[in-house]
Amino acid sequence: MLPRIVKAAVKGAIYFALLYLVPTLLISQISRLVPDIFADYGQLLGLFAAVIIFFVVASELTSRTIFQHAFNVGRALVLIVFFVLALNGGIVSLNLNVENAPINIWADLRIYLVILITIDLIGLAKSILQAVNFLSERAEQQLPLPRPVE
Repeated sequence: MLPRIVKAAVKGAIYFALLYLVPTLLISQISRLVPDIFADYGQLLGLFAAVIIFFVVASELTSRTIFQHAFNVGRALVLIVFFVLALNGGIVSLNLNVENAPINIWADLRIYLVILITIDLIGLAKSILQAVNFLSERAEQQLPLPRPVE
């Protein structure tokens, strides 16, 4: 159990650094130049990092059990909902004030949203198939070995 805890803590720390610290540093540097662009996405970045880190650590702690696959299925479903909410259904708008002149920018990201959802659905299918495989291997281990017929 201790090696799993250490491995989960190390993976959690690596994911925290890659998904939260580095993007936060980059966004803070870009926000100095144009402060209005990433104003709404700071909380989403933190939420995204927290969700991913939770599922990575939980999946690692429950490795080699059916719960690992359940957490992987949960992660795929949560990420689908997260991406739909974060991208406002695929239509992203940005309102800027440049020298007292309002600028409204709209971006249609529905194609990218569909790509993200498709990737997550493939991950969901993979997790479900891994769970079925895990359960079938477990059932095979419990069967008695056949005896040779004489």
